[in-house]
Amino acid sequence: MDWLFRSEFDAITTIALWSIAAVVVTTVVLFVYTLGLRYVTVVSARRRRAFLGNWRDVFSAAALSTEAARRQELPRLRRVDRLDLLEEWSRARSVVDGSAADNLNILAVRAGIPELAAGLFEQRRVQSQIMAVQTFGYLRDASHYGAIAALVESPSTALSITAATSLVEIDPARGVALVVPMIAARRDWPRNRVSILLREAGTDIVSEPMYRTIRSANNKDKTYLLQFARLIESEVRDALVEELIRETNDAAVLTAALKLVSGYRGVPRIASLTQHKAWYVRMQAAKVLGRIGQQEHLAILESLLDDPEWWVRYRAAQSIASLPFLGPNELRRLQGRQTDPFAVDILQQSFAEVGLA
Repeated sequence: MDWLFRSEFDAITTIALWSIAAVVVTTVVLFVYTLGLRYVTVVSARRRRAFLGNWRDVFSAAALSTEAARRQELPRLRRVDRLDLLEEWSRARSVVDGSAADNLNILAVRAGIPELAAGLFEQRRVQSQIMAVQTFGYLRDASHYGAIAALVESPSTALSITAATSLVEIDPARGVALVVPMIAARRDWPRNRVSILLREAGTDIVSEPMYRTIRSANNKDKTYLLQFARLIESEVRDALVEELIRETNDAAVLTAALKLVSGYRGVPRIASLTQHKAWYVRMQAAKVLGRIGQQEHLAILESLLDDPEWWVRYRAAQSIASLPFLGPNELRRLQGRQTDPFAVDILQQSFAEVGLA
């Protein structure tokens, strides 16, 4: 390196030479650092895979045997590995139920997972709170029930729906009674998550709160809530639908209620619904008549074949074609007595769809 210090170089040349030397040294240092970082990453990933693999074996054994959950030796757990353990336990717990879930909960207590979740719950990070709340739900740990209930109103959608789910897991009846009245207000909750929550709680628990909530809601909320009414007991749902159809004239509520008609009970004022000013109510009424399939409804369906709205005519024709008491000859005679060309055309289309030329 003596050439760097030769006095015959002018100042600019000296600066350039020193800059080149600095770049070379920096490049070497960064190269060595990158190699070291890569080595540490590979070693850490390998150790993490081994750590999680050992615990997965423990989870599998515990899920199958209460004795194993209580007695088997647990792998060494370092403090830095506890969060990985919690995440892996949560994944295992999310795919089991019944005795297997109980066994994993026993194992969780031995591994210190409740304490770890409690620590995460105290943090302000939303992601940490979500993981903690989810863990409390899996553990059915009621010690934080009040704090979790407060989080149902959180502006964070993910935290809010996770809190609602955990409340139902901890105490289904109490949780459903609190969560169901909030469903209409929390339109940000994913509908599939709400459906899963209600389905896992069970129809016997969900039916009464859902019935009372829908009956007391305004028309807009009724319409939204009725999409979850399939998850309640059939007898309660049929009674609810009959009451709504009998009492309301709101087009959106009527449409949602008509979609839920099972066919096991009569439909109040069905003839007047086929004359409703909203075409989509008339269309749903026509579809219902196809499901309940009574002889006295044929005349009503025929009256819809010349409806101004194409979809109403189409659904009426489909319903006529599906009536079990009408054979091919009766259907042809029915078509032959139509005088409206729209009625003739729509019947022809619907008959072709069911293979009746």
